[in-house]
Amino acid sequence: MKKAFFSLACLASLPLAQAATAITPQAGSLQQGLALYWNFDNGSTDYQSATGLTFSVNTSILAVHQSATGGLDDSGYITTYVENTRIDFYNSLSDANISAKAFTLSFKARKLTTDYRDIVVFNLGDSQFRLQSENSYNGNGVALYGTPEVQTTDNANSLIKGETWGNVVITCDGSKLTMYVDSYKAEADITLADTDTLKNFQLAALWGGGDADRRGDLNVDDLAIWNRALTASEISYLTSGGCAGGTLPVPEPATVTLSLLALAGLATRRRRK
Repeated sequence: MKKAFFSLACLASLPLAQAATAITPQAGSLQQGLALYWNFDNGSTDYQSATGLTFSVNTSILAVHQSATGGLDDSGYITTYVENTRIDFYNSLSDANISAKAFTLSFKARKLTTDYRDIVVFNLGDSQFRLQSENSYNGNGVALYGTPEVQTTDNANSLIKGETWGNVVITCDGSKLTMYVDSYKAEADITLADTDTLKNFQLAALWGGGDADRRGDLNVDDLAIWNRALTASEISYLTSGGCAGGTLPVPEPATVTLSLLALAGLATRRRRK
């Protein structure tokens, strides 16, 4: 896959003119409907898209906040330990017109240092959602605060606090808002209007909300947004450590299925004779 890499050579917080590298997905692959994929490889600041999405990104992330090695497949990743570090699609994502009833957000995370900080913030229509980890008093879970609230339990926050990369997936199919933190799953019923879209996406901070106080300090890699709800098998692939930019092979027919097809074909031939 051809990738374009751009160096970030502008002042913090200024809009960056982004030129997405096009992804051509295989039929039935994980890349279908991939509106945004950002792997942060080699200190790059470009992103990739299978939907032709292009827009400017407001960001105060500098190249010194990126690491060229140590991420997935020993590639690049982003760190947010520096004050005012964030990726901000606050206005630009609105132009993508991704339905709130059919989207998926996924990213890898590790080394989160503090609970009750903003890891991811976004809107579904007019409703704001904020992803945070909780402390021992609340079960050491991971919570997506909003309406509705989606919350894991059983020490799920340990999956994004250690050295190993954990995976977070947030998806909506129109009736349920579901969150996965590796194998942990939590969901809630949700009511959305047909006109509601995914917008105001921010990574590691809340715009205008006191970045230094609310910023989630962590490492992030393999950030992706789809304009569809992923299937159960696709989500399983991600939560088992797979990359959003990877390709899922089209499953081969099972042996039993092939046998049944062969018998059906034989029966048809006999009827014709």
